[in-house]
Amino acid sequence: MSKPIILLILKALEGRGAERMVTTLARAYVEMDYCVHVLCLEDTQEMPLDPRVQHHVVPYNQLLFEEESEPAAAYKTVAKRIDNYVLENIGVPDLILVNIYKLNWIMAYSQLPSIVNVLHTALSKQFQDKLATEPAQIIAHLKTIYSAHPCSCVSDGARQDLLALIGNLNRTTTLYNPCDVNEIKKAAAQPLAIEQFGLTVKEYMIHVGSFDTMKNHQDLLQAYAKTERKQPLVLVGKGKLENEIKQLAIQLDIDNCVKFLGFQANPYPLIADAALLVLTSKFEGFGYVIVEAQALEVAVISTDCPFGPRELLPEKNLVPVGDIEALATLMNQAITNLDNYKVAFNQQLLPHHIARQYLEFGQVTE
Repeated sequence: MSKPIILLILKALEGRGAERMVTTLARAYVEMDYCVHVLCLEDTQEMPLDPRVQHHVVPYNQLLFEEESEPAAAYKTVAKRIDNYVLENIGVPDLILVNIYKLNWIMAYSQLPSIVNVLHTALSKQFQDKLATEPAQIIAHLKTIYSAHPCSCVSDGARQDLLALIGNLNRTTTLYNPCDVNEIKKAAAQPLAIEQFGLTVKEYMIHVGSFDTMKNHQDLLQAYAKTERKQPLVLVGKGKLENEIKQLAIQLDIDNCVKFLGFQANPYPLIADAALLVLTSKFEGFGYVIVEAQALEVAVISTDCPFGPRELLPEKNLVPVGDIEALATLMNQAITNLDNYKVAFNQQLLPHHIARQYLEFGQVTE
């Protein structure tokens, strides 16, 4: 009897939460003795993939994605290309997990079986501007996409948001992102001389995330400027707002205390050696870095943003989004009493648990 085939689809193996989820889940399925494939539309690879997982790239014409007037026809073409490639090179998968909105849209036109859409964020936040200007069209568009296949959301808040926006058009569930504690601890143990960054073990606070509007670095820096600044603030990530945030650090006269370390392929030694991890997002789908810090037994505080952190942290570790004073106060409190803000890792987030839940939801018989 042949091994069940698992196919995970996403745009590229970039260094964000959705990609971490895919690489972690792929490894879990390999260890369950499944035949595992990851298919991307771009060859970019910042995230390492288990060598036992087969990596495929089905390139698309960039113009197809930039043509806003009638992308549906272009997306149907890409879907057909993916279908043909999969059937010719992989076979008929027993489960296909499709990640990220653009891919959800493309695969709405797919003829392949056993597709599950994985939503990594809340649609109402992702489409906030368009919903304000053309709500009827956007809701109709999202209904077309998300009624095509069952949907799994990475937090219950994101699932409730989906249901409130488009209704119960297909089966939905909440499946948290998996976190491979052993792999994270192994990665955290890799040698990294933090002294090269002017850092001392357990004497800095850290934020890990892309420099974009959602991650809300502005509030983080403004709050940090109001703290006692007993420890430097380390920012790990890259993105379009990076220069703007660097200018803000200069304006706030805290540039000597804030360290920009750029994208780190392996951020885990930096997280493990931090005293405190701070998340200041305006919204999240899940909040992967919170769980990773918990796996490394690092204290965590966060904004109580929609839709993930409140499902991962107690109320005392949370502050309202936009409350700079409250955030500064909590940063001061946490840095002086770290143990009070450490939260045990939830064992139900281990990869084999989450992998089995996807099989169950996808109605795959093991």
